[in-house]
Amino acid sequence: MAKILLKILLGLMSIAVTISAVIYLPPLFDDNAVNTAEKTKSIAVSSFPDEQASIYGRFLAGRFAERRSDLQLAALVMGQVQKEEPKNELFLRQAFVLAVIAGHNKKAFELAHQMNGRPSYDTTARVVQVASDFKNNDYIAALGRFADTQDSGLDLYVSALARAWSFVGQKKFVEARKTLTVIGREKGNSIYRFNTALIYYLAGDLDEAYSQLKKVNKDSNLLTAPLRFQRAAIPILQKLGRKNEALKIIDQHKGSNDENHIFLGLREAIENDKQISSLVETPSHGLAEGLFSLASALPRGRAGNLVLLYTRLAVMLKPKFPLAEILIGDILMSRNRFKDAVHNYSKVNPYSEYGWTAQLRKADALYEDGRIDEAQVLLEQMGTQKPLRLDALHRLGNYLRFKERYSEAVEVYNRVFARLKEPKKKDWDLFYARGIALERSKKWDRAEKDFLKALELMPDQPYVQNYLGYSWVERRQNLDRAKKLIESAVSQRQNDGYIIDSMGWVLYRLGEFDKAVPHLEKAVQIRPHDPIINNHLGDAYWRVGRKKEARFQWRRALSFKPDKVEREKIFVKLRTGLGKPEILGANQ
Repeated sequence: MAKILLKILLGLMSIAVTISAVIYLPPLFDDNAVNTAEKTKSIAVSSFPDEQASIYGRFLAGRFAERRSDLQLAALVMGQVQKEEPKNELFLRQAFVLAVIAGHNKKAFELAHQMNGRPSYDTTARVVQVASDFKNNDYIAALGRFADTQDSGLDLYVSALARAWSFVGQKKFVEARKTLTVIGREKGNSIYRFNTALIYYLAGDLDEAYSQLKKVNKDSNLLTAPLRFQRAAIPILQKLGRKNEALKIIDQHKGSNDENHIFLGLREAIENDKQISSLVETPSHGLAEGLFSLASALPRGRAGNLVLLYTRLAVMLKPKFPLAEILIGDILMSRNRFKDAVHNYSKVNPYSEYGWTAQLRKADALYEDGRIDEAQVLLEQMGTQKPLRLDALHRLGNYLRFKERYSEAVEVYNRVFARLKEPKKKDWDLFYARGIALERSKKWDRAEKDFLKALELMPDQPYVQNYLGYSWVERRQNLDRAKKLIESAVSQRQNDGYIIDSMGWVLYRLGEFDKAVPHLEKAVQIRPHDPIINNHLGDAYWRVGRKKEARFQWRRALSFKPDKVEREKIFVKLRTGLGKPEILGANQ
């Protein structure tokens, strides 16, 4: 019976498993997780005593782990299933893909070797074997792995990149560039330009390498090119003796967000005539960059699975690849695999050019994992390490504010402001953040000044307009201006439930109940589980005579767990309804 059930299951799930092999987004565990996974696997296996049931149970355990993005366990279990059924193409394919994305390189090489010559032997398996060939400097063997392929879609890009860099390993640079023309005709023009430029660089043609990087834009302006293109151009310009052009690329990032600070650390090296390392020095590096450029071009939301697959292949080819490790961490974060993301970000040398970005992301992962004390220690260390930077302490202030530790947040924000010499337009969010913390700390006078300063820097910022306008209404201040601020915010954010709620509540407080209802109804549609918005709608319904609906909304508000003060107020309303409305006068 177990054998029959297994065959039926495989028949029903074969298509789903084949697809899911590249459409899930699993985590990357640290070494300690292996023991836990082995124990879990043993428990799952021990539940099925006979041989066939054991395979069936392991298969289900692997599938369940995969669905939960528990890749370490899924890879171990499916590897065992495949070992017991080595002729099963479905098991082989599934175990291989899991091994690649889990970063189990040794297992991936073993399984790719088994796939050679079998129906499951695909482009990904060929690339894994190419990585081994490149390591052994056997570029002829690597090229031969793609001799009989007729790829399409993304496989066309991958195989073209692998063949091109195999030619580079043989010093056949012209053939390498010709191989890439197949993707140059596709929409991936940036991938074509980037890899062609790197090939010209290794061929020693620096002028053409630089020209290819500029051609990514129609106006050939490298200053507006993607960041990776700019980073690739800097060492080329150094070697060409065009130091000022390299510095111009770097200087445009002064004062930019923390993503781009990597360039600022390069200035000192250029000024001291220290040659900055190139992105590629070997064909392995080149293919890694090619796969990473492909991964970066894909939408993470719809193709996050493939982004992770290609990025892991890039790391396989170039083990010290900090930007790829950061991307893997980002994907893990998007799947709520926070511990695994911390592990990945920690792989990046904190003192490297990408170290600061990785450390900030690590702090985010620690915070999301509920380890705010560790995040705080890390950010405090970073703030001490770079006493002129604002971003680490700004992040810490935000974390404390999100945790409703408002007084502590204000103290940290104050330290950030002590480093802020002259506020610029981009600093509006710092005033806004401290303003919220001050307002929640019942220090309205200071909070109001911060909100007004934020609007001075960014006059039409909808979130500042909304918060300040709503606060004024609650305090019966500046009602005309408050209404105008919120109307402006609504016009900019017509699908933001909180801002729509503010508009409805302003109208309610001004006694315009009929006008308030549709705004509050829309806000509830957008934010159906927010207790405050549901409570507001209940109040508005009561004022327009829809008392049954009012009580329904109040009960809904209670189901979404409002704070203690609001909960008691709602209980009173459910018992007695609302009294005479207190309408704010326009001149109050």
